[in-house]
Amino acid sequence: MSMLTRAVESMLSAPAPTVSGGEETSSDCIYSLPPSAVSSVVSLQSLEQTVHRGVDTTNVVKAAVSNDEEEETEPETQLEALMNRGNYMRILRQLALADEEERRRQQAFDRSDSGEEKKEGDDIFDDGIRTLETGDRVLSYDTYLDHQRYHDDMKHVDVKYMDFGGLRNSSGEDCGRLVVEQCKACGKGGYVWDAGYILGDHVIAREDEWRGSVAASSRPRVLELGAGTGVVGLMLAKAVECDVVVTDLPELLGLMERNVRRNFSDLSDDGGAGLIAADGRAKGSIEARVLRWGDETHYAGAPYDVILGADIVTSIYDPVALAQTVHALSGPKTKVYISGKTRLDKPHEVFDGEMRRLFERVERVDSPLSRLKSPGCFIIVAEGRM
Repeated sequence: MSMLTRAVESMLSAPAPTVSGGEETSSDCIYSLPPSAVSSVVSLQSLEQTVHRGVDTTNVVKAAVSNDEEEETEPETQLEALMNRGNYMRILRQLALADEEERRRQQAFDRSDSGEEKKEGDDIFDDGIRTLETGDRVLSYDTYLDHQRYHDDMKHVDVKYMDFGGLRNSSGEDCGRLVVEQCKACGKGGYVWDAGYILGDHVIAREDEWRGSVAASSRPRVLELGAGTGVVGLMLAKAVECDVVVTDLPELLGLMERNVRRNFSDLSDDGGAGLIAADGRAKGSIEARVLRWGDETHYAGAPYDVILGADIVTSIYDPVALAQTVHALSGPKTKVYISGKTRLDKPHEVFDGEMRRLFERVERVDSPLSRLKSPGCFIIVAEGRM
């Protein structure tokens, strides 16, 4: 029997994660494995990322066991059991729970090592998270930026509101507070991704780079594609004198509009939650619209001075159609900023190739200007529409 098989069987035979106080706690089955067994299943991390994207996992699993099979032939029944999707998901869930438990232990260790006492009612994640009377959770993003101990894509999916605190422009001026609502029911478009925050930070810091192409007497007109929560456009409209339009599919219009109101126009009482951020200090303006890529009836207002997109090059969308949409919305002096993360290389290769065909200058920035140092995040910058 191979090392991988023994590892998997150990996990499958372990008791399922228990439930205590309404929350799952990690089983110790992962930690009971010998280090050599754990190393044999390390490639399941890539399997988890593949499952999240809804891709067939057969080839991933075959790759995970291929080296082990060279030494010893596996009985077919063992492989069939491993290939069972239900078993996949249980293994992945156990790994995720184990990872979360390790994260909690590390945070507790860091707290005790610093001599700081844990106060009654503190959130177990110790990430500046507070729970409202409604049960919704609010993350103070600065507390996460202070440590940045983990960068997995799903780290904040259980948080309803992201409180980014006060934003500052390239001159260091306080431009007001930003609070962004997330929406689980909206799917992946309803979350704030690392590539989004990094893009907002970078474009604000490089204001001089893109403002130079706009007449001094005019306010830059900015379009965000696939905005989701609208975080990039919201950041820019807070910090820079510009007019921003955040766009996405109809399913996300309500979320974008709520975030626009919360940060730019809604002065109503939020029941003491302290989540209204329309403080009158924003430099620019913002609105939300529906825009379907490839539907020219949605292209009103083009060309724009700046076009933004955060983590919008994915395996479920046509990267060529996206590049052509960016081209159609651009003018001769338009500056394009598209951020991404190195986990979907093939779609980005296709997208980059089409962008180079449509624009005179295309470059990749691997070290964006941002307080968030999420590994693998980059920005594609294009200009010179052909």
